[in-house]
Amino acid sequence: MYKVFSNAAKVLGSIGFMFAVSATWANDGSDSLRDLANDESALQQGKKLYQQVCASCHARDLSGSVGFNLKDGEWVHGEAPTKILSNIKKGFMNAGMPGFGSVYTEPQLKSIVAYILSEREGFADLSYKIYAMETPEDKVVTSEKLIKSGELPNNFADFRLPEVENYRIEFEGDFYAPRDEVSKIWAQWGKPLDIVVEVDGEAVAKGGNPWVPTWTLKPGKQRLKLIYHSGTNRPNQRDLILIVTNEDMSIKLFPISTRARQAMSDNKIEIIATGKTLVQRKKVLGVPSYSVSVGTPNNINYAFNTRTCSVVAMWQGDMLNVGPNVSGRGQDGSLVLGEFLFKHPQTLDVATGSDGKCRYQGYKMQSGDPIFTYKLNDTQYTLTPIAVNNKQIDFTYTIEANEMLNLNLPFGEGFEWFVSDQRADVEYLQVSPDSSGKLTVSARLD
Repeated sequence: MYKVFSNAAKVLGSIGFMFAVSATWANDGSDSLRDLANDESALQQGKKLYQQVCASCHARDLSGSVGFNLKDGEWVHGEAPTKILSNIKKGFMNAGMPGFGSVYTEPQLKSIVAYILSEREGFADLSYKIYAMETPEDKVVTSEKLIKSGELPNNFADFRLPEVENYRIEFEGDFYAPRDEVSKIWAQWGKPLDIVVEVDGEAVAKGGNPWVPTWTLKPGKQRLKLIYHSGTNRPNQRDLILIVTNEDMSIKLFPISTRARQAMSDNKIEIIATGKTLVQRKKVLGVPSYSVSVGTPNNINYAFNTRTCSVVAMWQGDMLNVGPNVSGRGQDGSLVLGEFLFKHPQTLDVATGSDGKCRYQGYKMQSGDPIFTYKLNDTQYTLTPIAVNNKQIDFTYTIEANEMLNLNLPFGEGFEWFVSDQRADVEYLQVSPDSSGKLTVSARLD
């Protein structure tokens, strides 16, 4: 999920925070804000406020929209946490961003800064060194061979910098990996490449396979060094594509080289249900195949699986980023824009028996919402999900047979189930439809 903005677009089109990167953070009170980025209660408050105030311009995942990307290493007006706080307070009215200093308290504003800092990803304070080597096989490094060095303000490793045939290039800087999941560096088409990855001064063992080499990162902040020898690589192999992925490589999280950045520039194609309910049949990460994804204007979304005739996911937020699916030509999954309330293997389903085979018959739009029709255990069903508002979605089943039903409810944080307006707090229960054969199961969000 990544969007590239030109410098001109950043200057002229930013509506929101205008932050920047400086070479170092000054000890001007910023340390306390960095410490706050490790305070879970502050992060929860900051996240909530960010979603309310900032997400419309900078996206819910901070990856940028009409406003800047707040996650990567390319900023505009100083990355010191105190500077970020000042920018939020004062705003940039000439760019369309009001100041929030009179709207929120100091602790609230600091919690927003803490949340932004906690979501940082990629390099900071990135520098490079280029050594001219005598032959493709030469790996002896001396100070005399150093021909060029410098800083990279955009904090992306640029493998196009060397202007000699045989060389070694090093990139080094602070690096921010995801704090709460295992992540890896992946080198695309990596078999012929001579790369060494060091984390906090120690070489990282190469994993994956020869064509898909990976290097596992530590969680959070670390010191990262990349070393590449040109060797016998052809010119078109030397501009490396380096991407950070999740542990099983099912999600390309963010680029760390300039070519990877370009390759991922079309990885953000958002489908948002603005004004009307939308239906998509695309592969979605975390959702079983053969699922129909539905986004609603009330930002409660779900997926219905046509093989099991069950609701296999529900999430709050915008609908989908289909960019990874499009750029991956259908191989990579789209990403939900928001947070799952539940997902497979948890499911919502209603049946007159426990082992019936689903026969999906299709869906039709009625009054702007899809109605799913299917048979299960030779009994005819329809399911009509409607997001009543941004805090409630009703799943109304209409059943042909007048029988007791087995109801399976998935549970998670942030919502409760109600069956015919009665709170349900058990996973399995038997219920009866009303006299017209209808049963309404409601998810009410906190």
